[in-house]
Parts: sequence; C-alpha cells; structure tokens
Amino acid sequence: MAYYVPDPGLAADWYRDKLGLTILADQRDDAGFRFVTVGPASGGWRIVFGEVTVHGEGELADRFRAELGFAPHYMLVCDDLARTLDNLRAQGVEVEPPGDEPGGLPMGHFKDLHGNAVTLVDEETFRFFG
Repeated sequence: MAYYVPDPGLAADWYRDKLGLTILADQRDDAGFRFVTVGPASGGWRIVFGEVTVHGEGELADRFRAELGFAPHYMLVCDDLARTLDNLRAQGVEVEPPGDEPGGLPMGHFKDLHGNAVTLVDEETFRFFG
C-alpha cells in the first residue's frame, strides 16, 4: 500500500513506535523524493510512505494533502484485540473500543498520526473473512 504524507520519516517512526512495525527501507529517488517502507519484521506486507509532492506541486499534491485523515480504510490483524487496544491507548493513540460491528464481529479502531482510521481484528475474527 502506498500512502502519501508530508513527512515519510515521521509517519514511519509513528508506525514503528506505536505499532511495532519495522522500518524496512528509507531511500530517495533520483529527484530527491523520500520513500520510507514499514512492515512486520516477518514480512508479508508493507506500507510505503511517499511525499505528497512526489508528482510535483499542483492538483495531485493538493489531492494527497486533502486525503490526509481520509485515506482508504484498512484492517490489521493482532493476536489479542483488547490487549492491543490497551497498549495503543497507553501510548496516547486515539482508540475506539470494540462495539457492535456488522455480523457481531469484534473489531476495534484507532487513528494514526494523520487521523486515518484503522480497524483492528484478532486472529479469530480474521478467520471469518477467509
């Protein structure tokens, strides 16, 4: 998943410090734009943070800025939903406890440093999704 942010290093640091992800790469392209990749140390998936101006200033950069806090919603799987939400809350992350979700499946939510909503489910709930 690619995610455009004002400061890729700051975003990567937040995901590392709050979610325990690993910074897998921190590089600049030939034009000097920075890309920072994070993911679980075990691999499997990655988030690439790129600068909102990677395609220059203008309409696309304005759109990327406007989407901060409204990025596409995604879901992460954890071992223990309640414990993970408690750990995030203790770190000052804005969390929403599990509530009545569609189908009665327990899901929690938190917001990242830009206000983007992320859904958390535990392994048992995730099996429901196939």
